[in-house]
Amino acid sequence: MASIAELKKDFQKLIKGGNLAQGYIFFGHESAAEQMVFARELANFFERKEQGRVLSDALFLDANDGDGGIDTVRAASRFLWQRPVFSPKRFLVIAAADRLTLPAQNAILKISEEPPAHALIILMVKDPEVLLPAVVSRFQKIFVCGDAGVQKLNTELAQKFLKAGGARRKELLKDLMEEIKESRNDRKLEELVTGLIVELRKDKIKNHRAIKELLSRWSLIRQFNVNKKLQLEVALNLL
Repeated sequence: MASIAELKKDFQKLIKGGNLAQGYIFFGHESAAEQMVFARELANFFERKEQGRVLSDALFLDANDGDGGIDTVRAASRFLWQRPVFSPKRFLVIAAADRLTLPAQNAILKISEEPPAHALIILMVKDPEVLLPAVVSRFQKIFVCGDAGVQKLNTELAQKFLKAGGARRKELLKDLMEEIKESRNDRKLEELVTGLIVELRKDKIKNHRAIKELLSRWSLIRQFNVNKKLQLEVALNLL
């Protein structure tokens, strides 16, 4: 998990060390706008070393605005293969990448398998598990919270879940589901899942299976009419 401020520091180190990957997936629930601001700042840094200039070597797409089709991605591929004019990198940034069509995702996969040496691709999604697994495997994943979001995240319930045993977790989850049913608002559930991801990512190596399963189950919950309590129990059983 990283705030935007932490992300800037991390990328400054990566840039200075020449250790940038060629593709990243930024994911998180409430920070898409801040992620895009950061991506623009990063492109500005490479190309102009300042803010507010028109960028020649960066292409910003938004799948929410009709940029999610294969023709758009093919055009983006041609853009990436052109040599940069002012920057050492050519940037492709796609917001709401979870809205890309399957043919478009396959086109992204093809680019990521044999990318130009000067290319850097950033995909922005809420949950990476909604993308094709092959696409996800080609990118480094970074869970991002906005600076304000980090302070507001309610991790108290998540920490209580992680400290509790199996039987107690089921009780807590049952109480939470009853509260959600009465309020008719899933916000508390989203806070729990986000808080759990934040806590689990403090030890990504130890908890990688649980994180992957939790993201997968949360994706199912958001997309389909499934038993939410059961889905979360399965994920929590890996802890």
